[in-house]
Amino acid sequence: RIWEHRPQARHESVKETHQLIGRTQASWAAKDLGPWGVYMRDQPSEFIGVGGIELVDGRVWDLKYRFRPDKWGNGFATEVSEAALKAAKRMDPDTPITARITTNHPASARVLEKVGLRPVWEGRRIGTGDDPSEPNVRIYADRELPEEILEFLKARP
Repeated sequence: RIWEHRPQARHESVKETHQLIGRTQASWAAKDLGPWGVYMRDQPSEFIGVGGIELVDGRVWDLKYRFRPDKWGNGFATEVSEAALKAAKRMDPDTPITARITTNHPASARVLEKVGLRPVWEGRRIGTGDDPSEPNVRIYADRELPEEILEFLKARP
């Protein structure tokens, strides 16, 4: 169920996973901030997902989270998002904070709006054409984005 909103994004190769790890490492190296592993407070050995914020191409912070389906609806996405936004604003307040979701995921939209991000664009993900299995994407941000940043975000896979 974790990929139900966009099954096309599921990693199909170890290479894709290595690329994800590389992006995470680059964010930590550049700003000493990136996504976190998330564990239960009362059961610290219980891994429930990942979340946080990642510096993308030195241009924007990208808020992200992905939790085990049995943990959905418990406020973890909101809690991680609030902590990530606070950390990014403290670390680098001049860099825009953004997030991208698929439009078929209203729970994520509520989380992003709850933590203060606002929709700035909605449309087809570049390269998806008219594929009906590929949902539209919505971009959120903590501020108005320059056109070059918006175009950069639209072009991301």
